[in-house]
Amino acid sequence: MWKGLRRAILLAASLLLLLMPRGLAADLDGPWYWQEDPVSRDGVSSVEVVQAALAGMGNWQPYAAPAQPPFQRDDQYIWLMTVLPQADEMRDASLLMMVIDQSFEIWLDDRQIYTYGNLEPQLMSYGQKWHLIPLPADYAGRHLYIRTFSANPLYLGDFGTIKLDASVVQMSTLMRQDIPYIANIPLAVFMILIMLMYYMSPTAPKTLYAQIILFMLAFVVWMICASNTKQLFIDAPVFWWLLWRVDVYFLPILATLIVYRVVDKRYRRSTWMAMLSFVVLLFIAVLSELLGLNGLDGCASAFYIMLPAIEGLVSYWTIRSAIRGNKYCRALLVPLVGMVSIGSIDGFSRHFHWLPEVWYLLPYGTVTIGIFILYIIQQQIRRERMLSAKAAGLEEAVAEAVARSEIDALTHCYNRNRMEAVLAAEIRQHGPEKEPFSLIMLDIDYFKVINDTYGHDAGDEVLAAFAGVIRKNIKKSDIFIRWGGEEFILICRGCSSDEAYFVAERLRRQVEWSCIFARQRITCSVGVASWQGADDSAAQLIKRVDTALYTAKRSGRNMVCRESLPPEKMDLALNGN
Repeated sequence: MWKGLRRAILLAASLLLLLMPRGLAADLDGPWYWQEDPVSRDGVSSVEVVQAALAGMGNWQPYAAPAQPPFQRDDQYIWLMTVLPQADEMRDASLLMMVIDQSFEIWLDDRQIYTYGNLEPQLMSYGQKWHLIPLPADYAGRHLYIRTFSANPLYLGDFGTIKLDASVVQMSTLMRQDIPYIANIPLAVFMILIMLMYYMSPTAPKTLYAQIILFMLAFVVWMICASNTKQLFIDAPVFWWLLWRVDVYFLPILATLIVYRVVDKRYRRSTWMAMLSFVVLLFIAVLSELLGLNGLDGCASAFYIMLPAIEGLVSYWTIRSAIRGNKYCRALLVPLVGMVSIGSIDGFSRHFHWLPEVWYLLPYGTVTIGIFILYIIQQQIRRERMLSAKAAGLEEAVAEAVARSEIDALTHCYNRNRMEAVLAAEIRQHGPEKEPFSLIMLDIDYFKVINDTYGHDAGDEVLAAFAGVIRKNIKKSDIFIRWGGEEFILICRGCSSDEAYFVAERLRRQVEWSCIFARQRITCSVGVASWQGADDSAAQLIKRVDTALYTAKRSGRNMVCRESLPPEKMDLALNGN
């Protein structure tokens, strides 16, 4: 599903590039001139400055745009000037410029056509914003003047490459620049959702997963802040600019924490110190920013130098751990080295103006992060399967232990533990009913003589063979129990007293006719008793069947005797009530 969605996004972006209208694009690449600001210095108006410039007056000096003019460090206002190119006129022509932390006004000859901000100091700067400035139809060959203000000397007069083209083409350019974000933000969000799902697993390494989720969230925030499209939905340049700059400092901190979690123990202290160096830099940057010293921008040079240096060391420790067999580090190696490399290239290109265009490679690092996430998901699945197998084995062991506790090892009959549970269940189910089930108690005749004459091994042989004969001649629903020694009990479900008597007689005969022990004929005595309803109890029932068995043994053995009921119960039984 995700692959299909991503293909659709890429196809739509490709169609946008193919079908967008062709303009007569031009870069305002010079010549450019600048001068100090007579408005703030001499108290003249902007109109007077423009009119003087049109008359060939003013202290205009050439400079190599798009680089900044060589103004004094304490300057906050300057003027810029160029001439719009003599190109074929286009409909709906506009200027597109990317501006950071500047308030400015634009004049076309002696007419002001655009203003942003109030050209005064502002608490939280003017942020980062792209401006699409419409031009009149007769713009060609006219002078373009820009009066700009910035309290940050890093950005004063820096307008990058100003583009001249049709407005619809300018918007297409902005959208085209956002293709890396459009393609990778959904992928990153999908990875976050996957990690959240596995985070809920009780077997998950939650600290590691939480750190990965935090890093991915910070990375998504970075991509949103770096995109152009965000301005169409939330036009808050100061907010986006502040969030973007702080987020940049957080990314290596969160990435190094992930490495700290998986790297070999011998490198953890060093990795922790590497992370702390970025924390200290962030603290200094934020503190100096709050003091009005432009700390977030001022510390950027140190940040982009530290990034390849310190993260290069972290990458080395990760490589060493991977060589030593650390599989997590092996999976982390590609995204770590890839993100550090392209992040350093992006940072140096933007901060030190290596490239005139603002293009980022870092969004494509999302794909490399996916390699690591796929590996840890694979490990999670493997861990869950292993635990499931262990749990299944444990369940089997428990079942075997329960079976051993309820089954007699010699005769493979249930023992007295099972007897109590089954009898209690039958009583709960049929408490008020009469004769819903019956007990048959069997005792091997003269078993002590067999033990004394032939030994205990022969006795065990007789017990096992006797149980086998009985088991072959009862229903599956009947419960066969070794009560103790040579005594056995059969719980006959749904069996009345008469039916139980006939079953007992059939079993007695089967034992008598079977060759249980080659050296002596084996017989058994049998007692029968049935549940008598609400007035009965388990203890009374067992006592009655035991008494019936004793009667059979006392009467000569090898016979079946039924329980003796009190006269009133005997009358009820005979009447069928």
